[in-house]
Amino acid sequence: MGRPHKLARSALGERVRESFVMVPLSGMVFFAVLAPATAMVDVAVGHFLVEYQGDLQISPKDRSAWVDNGRTVIQTVGPATLTVMGVVFSITLVALQMATDKLSPRIVHLFTRSWTTKLTLTVFLGTFVYTIGVLYLGGLMSDQDNPFVPVVSTTLSILLLLLCLLSFLFFVQGTVALMRVTSVMDHLTRGTLAQIRRMALAAPPPSPPKPSGAKVTRVLSQTRAGVLTWVDERRLAAWARRNDAFVRVVPRIGDHVPADSVVLTVRSGRKPRAVARAARTLRTGQERSTYRDPAFGLRQIVDIGVRAQAFGENDPTTVVQCVDRVQTLVEAFAQVTEHTWTVHDRQGVPRVLMPMPTWEGFVELAFSELVLQCEGHTQVTRRLSAALRDLEERVDGRHRPAIRRYRDELRRVCERHLPEHLVGFALTPDHQGLGGGGRGPEDA
Repeated sequence: MGRPHKLARSALGERVRESFVMVPLSGMVFFAVLAPATAMVDVAVGHFLVEYQGDLQISPKDRSAWVDNGRTVIQTVGPATLTVMGVVFSITLVALQMATDKLSPRIVHLFTRSWTTKLTLTVFLGTFVYTIGVLYLGGLMSDQDNPFVPVVSTTLSILLLLLCLLSFLFFVQGTVALMRVTSVMDHLTRGTLAQIRRMALAAPPPSPPKPSGAKVTRVLSQTRAGVLTWVDERRLAAWARRNDAFVRVVPRIGDHVPADSVVLTVRSGRKPRAVARAARTLRTGQERSTYRDPAFGLRQIVDIGVRAQAFGENDPTTVVQCVDRVQTLVEAFAQVTEHTWTVHDRQGVPRVLMPMPTWEGFVELAFSELVLQCEGHTQVTRRLSAALRDLEERVDGRHRPAIRRYRDELRRVCERHLPEHLVGFALTPDHQGLGGGGRGPEDA
């Protein structure tokens, strides 16, 4: 019963990852605060050099050279980083647009959610803000007795420049990976697989809900129309406990929620108070999020495969690579025993019931479009045949009818679009599509 609370608290981190500006803005504020701190230190250094220049054997000419050289470095670093950042990100956005046209528009979130992208932008913007702030504040704070000698500021500027170069290398590596279809699919698969395994581990044992009363209250949405991205389960369960109620969430994560639509049904013995607070525990966005929505990750992988089979593309190898990942996700989802999520309060009383993806719906999402559009691509049909065969052998008996239905549909598609003498060849299970062959002697 503690697991739902842990999952709910991670929603804050998810909101930070979804925002593209929060981390860079925080970094800019940090460097803006760092600038006066280092400027004050450099003014103190200048005061120390003036007071003890005789003992340190430092002439005013040497001190002036330090100041000029330091200012030159700082004045060069700031504008240079801003210029490089503008050019790099402009080219990256063009390349990203080309990648979305080839793969799927929904992969843009991989770029906006990437910590490498955000930290690179933070370092570049922070370096510019820091250098401008140091130069301006150093001039304000210094005078004849306390000159601004940018020793610390210059050192830190050079370190920030090196950090910009390092982050730039990682940024380029991540951007190039985003252009590769296998890297994109692997990234989507890892995130989706983690969500599925979390659902399988965190699913509570079956316990039928026990509503406190027969009175039913329907709660309307308090947010603008959009896609349901997450539910604050902890706050909703606490609200239900205070009202001695049992709440059922009507839409699934990923459903479009119109404005003023019914989002909660509340069963209680009395009229619940502050129902608007319960409605505000549901958050909507412009598009689906990967948080608690494994079907969205699968949806994106299938989209790539469907695009690869579209007229004019004819890229069966990409479809085979998609099926590799789809099979892994479907096999993992077979371990999820519950397709409704029950959230308990601190006393162990069930308070919230949330709908989750069903096995039949997940299999339908995984294979329906890939099977129906494979038509004459024997490389795809052979890989699909191998995936469906393996899944039917590995999943429980109650899960097999859904898999068997798509094996039958795959056969009908092949019989409809291929000559009779090629149907057997097209349905031969082959994990490589073409070239891997069927079962080996050890598999027989």
